[in-house]
Amino acid sequence: MKMEMIFIPSPATGHLMATVEMAERLLDENNRLSITVIIISFNSKTTSIIAALTAASNTRLRYEVISGEEQPTDLTATDSHVQILKPLVKDAVAKLLEQTRPDSPRLAGFVVDMYCTCMIDVADEFGVPSYLFYTSNAGFLGLLLHMQFMYAELVVPSLTRPYPLKCLPYIFKSKEWFSFFRTQARRFRETKGILVNTVAELEPHALKFLSNGDSDTPPAYSVGPVLHLKNDTDVTQAEILEWLDEQPAGSVVFLCFGSRAGPEISGALGDIHFSEEQAREIATALEGSGHRFLWSLRRASPNVMKEPPREFSNLEEILPEGFIDGMKCKCM
Repeated sequence: MKMEMIFIPSPATGHLMATVEMAERLLDENNRLSITVIIISFNSKTTSIIAALTAASNTRLRYEVISGEEQPTDLTATDSHVQILKPLVKDAVAKLLEQTRPDSPRLAGFVVDMYCTCMIDVADEFGVPSYLFYTSNAGFLGLLLHMQFMYAELVVPSLTRPYPLKCLPYIFKSKEWFSFFRTQARRFRETKGILVNTVAELEPHALKFLSNGDSDTPPAYSVGPVLHLKNDTDVTQAEILEWLDEQPAGSVVFLCFGSRAGPEISGALGDIHFSEEQAREIATALEGSGHRFLWSLRRASPNVMKEPPREFSNLEEILPEGFIDGMKCKCM
């Protein structure tokens, strides 16, 4: 029997494209499966991406676009802008199921983004299981799932060492964000499984804990790396891979702080940004370590909800004097 899955990604471009890549991989593995990706659109900047995806719709991979009435302009600890779209998502799925044909597929379940867990309620209404697509790594997933039990101690089962309190991410120190992510972690446990954008070789300890069956956490499956590698920079994927191939095995440190993070030149430190001084501290530490490294370094956006980070036209304005020339053979 043919089966239909509903994928609901977060509106952010990085999450959307990773979800599409994940859907395509699943379709390659199972010719009885078809997938409908329900795209939640708030931002006009994603219009061209959405148009390209919908134009590529076919019988096995379809796209349904749902537009939100209000676009979030600030990064806030709430998913209310997604919550209000649940009736529209329910109607869209119901219409898909109305298309009765002799070979009509059976609705098998939902795969929801880590920031769309409210859509688990819609899956429950249709009586099908929901799965979580977690676009970050397994170590952080374990920390997030454990945070609702953390008080004074920071011994996190998914991490190999005790976690220093001073290193806690901002979201765990903010009362507003802590409450939001604690609720998210509870909803994660309502799913039947978690697809994590990682590889077993990179995070064996975290994945072993998440999949040992000794807790109420759904089983975690490593499905990565799921990457959207198209970019508009001068450095191409081929150049990066060629440089990596020239380095000794296991010798390169990779630094990337997410699709929205970057150093804030103006000094107005945002919730998910780090300062110009911190960027220089990282550079100094890398130079002192002697390790080869690959660093994704971009200029922070004044408002990440309105525009993404941009590339630096001149890295010397952010890095220590002489750093680029001194490390030229060891970095990219």
